[in-house]
Amino acid sequence: MAGWLWSLGTLLVALGLAAHLFGWDTLLWLPAQAVEAIRADPGTYGVVALGVALMVLARLISRWRS
Repeated sequence: MAGWLWSLGTLLVALGLAAHLFGWDTLLWLPAQAVEAIRADPGTYGVVALGVALMVLARLISRWRS
């Protein structure tokens, strides 16, 4: 749990510094482009999302069995 919290804290610090350096508009440009791509071709990104979900499930199962 402590390792997960450390990673989350590191991510938030990096996000805050990037927002300060580049601005929130620049950082939010990428998610906006991702939403546009998903709207343009939802089938492909549905398959990608299913693949990511299966990878996360596999990771959770491997941690649970260890």
